[in-house]
Amino acid sequence: MTDVTKAALKQFEARLDAALERRAAYGFDANAAFLLAANVAEVQASRDAFGGLITALNNGIKTFAAHLVSGCAGVAPDLEVLVEDLMFGHHYGMIREFLYYSYNAPGSLTWRIEPDAVEIRFGDQTLPRQFYTVWNEQMLGSRDHFESTGHGEEIVALLRDRPEFEEGPELAAAVALIGAEVDHKLAAYFTILDPKAPIELGGYRYDQAYAVYRHLMIKALYHRYQAEANDEVGLVYIEPDVVEAALSDETGIDRAVVRRILSDLVFDAEAAADRVDASYFSLMKEGASPGRIILRPIHFSLSEGLIQLLRVVAQRRPNVFLANVSNPLGSRFVARLKGAFETQGFEARAELSVRHIDPGLPDIDLLVISHEPTLGYVFLVCEVKSPLPPLWAKDQLKVLAPDSVSKAFRQAEAIQAFLTTPRGIGFIRALLPDKPLEHFDDFVVMFKSLVITSDNAGMFFGHEETPIINFRTLERLLKRSDGDMLHILECLRHYNDAADAAVGLAPQSFDLDGLKVTYEAASPKGLMDFPQGDWRSSGRRESLIAAFVAEGHHPFDCLKDRDRVLMAVPASRTDEPPPKD
Repeated sequence: MTDVTKAALKQFEARLDAALERRAAYGFDANAAFLLAANVAEVQASRDAFGGLITALNNGIKTFAAHLVSGCAGVAPDLEVLVEDLMFGHHYGMIREFLYYSYNAPGSLTWRIEPDAVEIRFGDQTLPRQFYTVWNEQMLGSRDHFESTGHGEEIVALLRDRPEFEEGPELAAAVALIGAEVDHKLAAYFTILDPKAPIELGGYRYDQAYAVYRHLMIKALYHRYQAEANDEVGLVYIEPDVVEAALSDETGIDRAVVRRILSDLVFDAEAAADRVDASYFSLMKEGASPGRIILRPIHFSLSEGLIQLLRVVAQRRPNVFLANVSNPLGSRFVARLKGAFETQGFEARAELSVRHIDPGLPDIDLLVISHEPTLGYVFLVCEVKSPLPPLWAKDQLKVLAPDSVSKAFRQAEAIQAFLTTPRGIGFIRALLPDKPLEHFDDFVVMFKSLVITSDNAGMFFGHEETPIINFRTLERLLKRSDGDMLHILECLRHYNDAADAAVGLAPQSFDLDGLKVTYEAASPKGLMDFPQGDWRSSGRRESLIAAFVAEGHHPFDCLKDRDRVLMAVPASRTDEPPPKD
């Protein structure tokens, strides 16, 4: 907050909350309003699952979720009024997020508050850049992951003109195809943990939750395809006892365990009372009789429910999450990144300890070594942070916690400083082969630091010098690099400018009891991908090496660009013992 006082902001916040409390939706019968709102959203999703209107409707449902599952009696909902309230709920949620940012990350937003108008703008470019990056990765990831593997047309043909769940070869064939599609779909999600990991989550294990969720996803996709095939878009009403029994039969998991898993997958009055955020759920339950679980097939099939489940566990049972999930999640995340680098021909070492040299130093999460025959080596020192990917402002702001992403930059700086000391050079030299380069007795080692996260692409960290990237963007960059470290470093160097050029700002406005509120929203101008390299696959690498040697060049020629080089190393080894991988 650089342009308004905290008192003025609090006064505006109180006015916003009061306006929400006066909305007519709170007087509507909760069950009836819930079903009407969910049906409207599902029908709109069938027309445009990623459009701005469905996003607004879903955000509005989240804003009113506690009332919608309360079971409170009231008047019959009016469709037009309800939709107006959902749209207000969308704007309310956006402004609520901006308030959280403003209170906890001063300067991230700028405010102008006048008697008849409020204007909110981004004060920190890393916010729209983050929103764009997440959108861009979702679009590109979906395109690349699903472009040649879908069976949608075949499934629709199998289900067309057939009653729902009619036994027969068509149903069996459709369900088999849907099961394969679900497995492919889950592989695109943040399923870092091993699906078979028996990690205790508090009354059930992760492998059990994965199995239950997988079968729920099969049901959701079946209903989605059935609706598409027979023009029957809408909600699915599930009796809790029926779905518990079915999931228990299908998975072989005890019914009481299935019930506990569902309690963390379904937003109901108990979840509202626990103040678990409705953003973490797709399934919702009626608060009054008949008390059904409501499935929105399109919404559910697009939600990353396994992440949402882990968020619920982290909020309801934080000690369980910290004790049982955090370390396996971090280790698996590092292992995934290590594999991504190795696939492109790089050497990678995970979780290297240097405490035998200096007990005060952090471990090196991931050390990537690029063998450069005309230079020596490039060492990419990676600090890896794997908090659960966020859904909204409170989640985003957790990266500023002392033990979260903000810590990674200081750790990277400490490791960078260590590696330029004599003992650090010895540590690095012990990782290299006895005869590093084929044609030269001396060589150069270049160091670069990188922070890798589960989601954050630099949001709130524009002042940091160490580059930061989320793992989805990094994995895509690695595939495009064809094993070329220079390509990777150049793309990292230019990413922020390219992303900023690809995102626009679209003003949004709404009326707050006669007060015009205008705020900026990130608006993508188009998709942005990295250029495809051909460093290894084309043979260009070998021809350039041969030409370099034939023309009499030497690795030390690069020392003219001293700001990029940290040390030149002789070929003789040191006595420093090699670290354990």
